[in-house]
Amino acid sequence: MKNITLLFIAIVSLSLPYEGWGSDYTGFWKVNCSEGFGVQIKPVGQKMYSVSFCGPGGCFEPGEWTPNTRIEGDPKYKVISSGELGIKRKDSGFFTYIKCTSDPTWSVVQPTPIASEELNCSFVSTSKEEGILIAWVTDVRKTTQFGQGIKEKTTQVESFRPLVLLNGSSIIETPGATIHKGQFFWPVLLPNSNPLKLYTVDSFLDHMNEDHCVYFGTLEKGDLPLWTLLSSSPLPGIFREPTQKDRDEFYRLNTTCVKQGDYSVGQEPPCVRPTLLAISDINKNGKPEYWATKPYLWDTGLTVWENTGTLNQLIQVCVGCSD
Repeated sequence: MKNITLLFIAIVSLSLPYEGWGSDYTGFWKVNCSEGFGVQIKPVGQKMYSVSFCGPGGCFEPGEWTPNTRIEGDPKYKVISSGELGIKRKDSGFFTYIKCTSDPTWSVVQPTPIASEELNCSFVSTSKEEGILIAWVTDVRKTTQFGQGIKEKTTQVESFRPLVLLNGSSIIETPGATIHKGQFFWPVLLPNSNPLKLYTVDSFLDHMNEDHCVYFGTLEKGDLPLWTLLSSSPLPGIFREPTQKDRDEFYRLNTTCVKQGDYSVGQEPPCVRPTLLAISDINKNGKPEYWATKPYLWDTGLTVWENTGTLNQLIQVCVGCSD
């Protein structure tokens, strides 16, 4: 009789819902519920959960992104509240996620297309913007967008991307709608070199996060190093190559390190540090301005810092960022 009673208790405990164990973590968790990626948590039996990262390409298989876990009592998880959870991967610290839905089903949601008259990504006359355009050479990427009258469309975003305008002593972010085919650009560190011609230009409406226009193109010479800064007019004496002393000081003040992209357990990518690209003193106050890459989880942007003893951020740009 005793063995039958114990067997009955065991069967009942296995059939209890997850709520009977304590908090139920089943659902979809994101840093921000408006983002197009996040963490899927769902039960896998024996009071364990699978925790998988999901994005536009789908979800990792259970146990592939990170081992199955009970969450509570696991040092890689910090339960902040029933709807807020800290998740730690390797030694990168805790990332805080909020529970957006109790349904762990993941699907790429087709955004509601915006009417073309509300956001027009066509090119405009150069007279609309005043100043010298600073652009750079970044990586080529493909993005799948949903649009009016079509199920989906994949766009290849080319490597030439506008970044900011220099207007006097001001650095102003620009979408880059004034670029045009045949326009000339000079490497900012080689202003006396032969200019490079913009061979193609294009744009698209990016629905990632808040809708915005992305302008891009290709240069006649397509083998420039990654992150080469370019200007729409030659700028002798404005930018200079960083010295080793500049680099040492910048890295002393900026210790940012980001593990970009996603990866399976045991396939951790190297931590990416910012790359110092150029030095300027546009506002002529004697304090160096550092033009550097800024790594994000999924993309790389540009940030301009001024060294005032600490790093004072002047502007931050990430064209088409999904972070």
